[in-house]
Amino acid sequence: MLKDSKKIITVGDATTERLLSFGITPDIAVIDGVERRSLRDYSINYPAKEMLCTNPAGMISREAVQVLQSALETPSPVMVIVEGEEDMLALPLFTMAPKGSAVLYGQPLEGIVLVNITEEKQNQAKDLMNRICGDDK
Repeated sequence: MLKDSKKIITVGDATTERLLSFGITPDIAVIDGVERRSLRDYSINYPAKEMLCTNPAGMISREAVQVLQSALETPSPVMVIVEGEEDMLALPLFTMAPKGSAVLYGQPLEGIVLVNITEEKQNQAKDLMNRICGDDK
């Protein structure tokens, strides 16, 4: 399922670490060094271009969206390190990732959610972003 994906994108430290443990290096990993509101005891380390952004908890900052767009345009692998919280950043990735990509994120105490990016998923995410952010995205 993942091997045919245009891009493999992970959001979250535990999700990224799990994929790496399976020998799968994400094209883009979005991490914040925190898991379930607690600092992680260990860090994710693999050769990737690092990009930094700030994103407050429960928000989708303009800066984060711009950095994610740059990450999508940068040769893989890329690690986006978020100062703040990365939890909401899967949503703009659903709108911006190329069709045929896979975005994976963690559902706490449940497992990993995989979203295959289609035009329908992009439209649903854009609609949700418009409702959440209005014109200030």
